[in-house]
Amino acid sequence: MPNVQCNDTDVLCPVDCTDQQIPSVNFDDCSPELNESEIEWIAVAKSDATDFLDVEDATEWTTRIAQTAEEPAPDPDNSIRMIRVIGDKPAPEITTRLVSGNRTVQTAKNHTLNIEVDETNAVNYEFARSTACNATYKAWFITKAGLVYGGICGLKAQVLLNLTLARGAGEIEKYVGTVTWNDKIDPPRANFPLAGEVNF
Repeated sequence: MPNVQCNDTDVLCPVDCTDQQIPSVNFDDCSPELNESEIEWIAVAKSDATDFLDVEDATEWTTRIAQTAEEPAPDPDNSIRMIRVIGDKPAPEITTRLVSGNRTVQTAKNHTLNIEVDETNAVNYEFARSTACNATYKAWFITKAGLVYGGICGLKAQVLLNLTLARGAGEIEKYVGTVTWNDKIDPPRANFPLAGEVNF
């Protein structure tokens, strides 16, 4: 099935009503946890790249991140490119169906990240142009709070960037686009071990 996400092997939903449990929750009046939500990095790899053993292991990331195709890397087929973006993730588009017994069943959930790349050198322009080829990637997204979404498997996603040129003095070139995938549940979240890094 083309849209099945590797992370869906983590079973969150009960098989039947007897298995249903109410997960724990945690709210704190004295010290509530808040996390900055803006997306600042998209990490992409080939669709058949190896999964992480531990997505919170800094060594796994540093040995796989290679920003240029020419750079010698221990395993080019598993290299990860880090793309600096300004991005957001709105609520997904949900498809539901009314079935027997007047039950409503969620049948699909389409997720979209809206992203902008504002560092528009020749290398990044060629990457943006290449996204028109309809490739599927393994992708992760990382927020300013230092959280990485996508789990050990990454998201089976498509990336599309388009050149935009605004009129007016002081306006800058941008590559604007989306990262899209289909999944019933939101992706796993973890601490990004290289949080705060700005050069890869």
